[in-house]
Amino acid sequence: MSVEAIANKIDEEKKQEIIEAVKINRNYMDTVGKYHPDGLTFLFKEWHRHFPQIKQRMGCMGCRKAVTLFWENVNKHWQSNN
Repeated sequence: MSVEAIANKIDEEKKQEIIEAVKINRNYMDTVGKYHPDGLTFLFKEWHRHFPQIKQRMGCMGCRKAVTLFWENVNKHWQSNN
C-alpha cells in the first residue's frame, strides 16, 4: 500500500496522534541523537496495525529507520494536502 493510501484511510484522531509522535521523535533525534522511546513505540504499533504481514523489530536499526521514515512521509503527505 502506498503512503497516500494509508494516509487517506487514517481517521482524524489517529492522524493527530501520529503527527505528534513524528514531531516528538524528530525533535528528540535532533537534540539527543536517539529515537524517542514513546514516539517510536507508537509508530511501530501503528505500522503493525496497517502492515501486519510485514514484521519490523524495534531492535533492528534498519527497521527503525524504515518505520520512522514511512510515518514522516505520511506526515509530509498530510502537510502538503492542508
